[in-house]
Amino acid sequence: MKQTRISNYQLALMIMLFMIGNTPLVGGGTSAKQDAWIVYLIGALVGGLFLWMLLILQRRSPEADLPELFRQLFGTWLGWVLVLPQGIIFAYQSSRNIRDFSDMTVMTILTQTPEWSIKLIIVALSLYAIWGGVQYFFRLAELLFPIVLFSYVFLILLIMLTGLPDFHRLQPVLGNGWGPILREVFPSMIAFPFGQMLTMLLFWKYVTPKDGLRSTTLSAYGLISLFIIFMKMLSLAVLGPGLLDYSTIPLLEVAQLIRLADFLERLDVVVTLLLVIGLFIKLSLLMLAAVLTISALFKLPYRVCAAILAPIIYGVCFLEPNSSVHEWIGEHIVIPYVIPGQMLLVVIAFLVGFVRKSGRQSTG
Repeated sequence: MKQTRISNYQLALMIMLFMIGNTPLVGGGTSAKQDAWIVYLIGALVGGLFLWMLLILQRRSPEADLPELFRQLFGTWLGWVLVLPQGIIFAYQSSRNIRDFSDMTVMTILTQTPEWSIKLIIVALSLYAIWGGVQYFFRLAELLFPIVLFSYVFLILLIMLTGLPDFHRLQPVLGNGWGPILREVFPSMIAFPFGQMLTMLLFWKYVTPKDGLRSTTLSAYGLISLFIIFMKMLSLAVLGPGLLDYSTIPLLEVAQLIRLADFLERLDVVVTLLLVIGLFIKLSLLMLAAVLTISALFKLPYRVCAAILAPIIYGVCFLEPNSSVHEWIGEHIVIPYVIPGQMLLVVIAFLVGFVRKSGRQSTG
């Protein structure tokens, strides 16, 4: 892992791919009906504030990652205790994305394939992708991002050309007041997907040059947040708030409605490709974050830790007996409690760093 370097360009692409991730699979903000896009907008703004805190933490020690930052702020032992749950949560989130990947694959293209084999293949591929370390995995973003960009542009153009969107379905704005919106935003929407930017604390130390890190991160976050909000508005304009509330994969259902000149239709494969890439990047980056965290805490060689964690992550995929339980845990435990708990620890670290800095300035 010595002399690992990633460019600002690679960082920007990885942030955008990671943020897209499994977002199309999670229908957030549905109780706000036609105002669901406002839920995403407020979530992105609050998430931007959280990201600013993360960047302040990183600037405090540019060459430190999450475990080292916590050791500096809380001391060796307390820092170790506080970082360990972060590593465990990264690994658990990776396993949940693997489960999402297998469920989505069985639902769309491999309907007769045993789920255990799909999970095993994706874990093996992810382990292979991160085996070379941070630098090699981030290069993958350069390869996959043009495919994702072209596919989304192609899909959006076809949706527009077929005249499917009716933006009147987004009215009336604030028809039910602020109550449903705020209930969706806090804590769920600020946690997913925007709060998951805390994962980048593991990777910012590798970025070279450091001068453009903050602007690159904020620009990438801003662009992908606007894109996520736009896609939510587009799904609402096509399906309407009623159908969107009952959609399993809204983007897939939108694509199934495309009919152009009695020739271009059944674009399920495009959406499936986008979901496969997004989920693969997200679950692999979370696995990489877990490996980096656990290996730093237990002083294990990187590849030894990866070889140990991969089978554990694979095994965790089978703890939830079915998709309904998996979705319930995500909606009622992981998003409203687990990820906000992660974020709270980082906020506490930020406050501790702020108090210490103020104390040094007053004594100086």
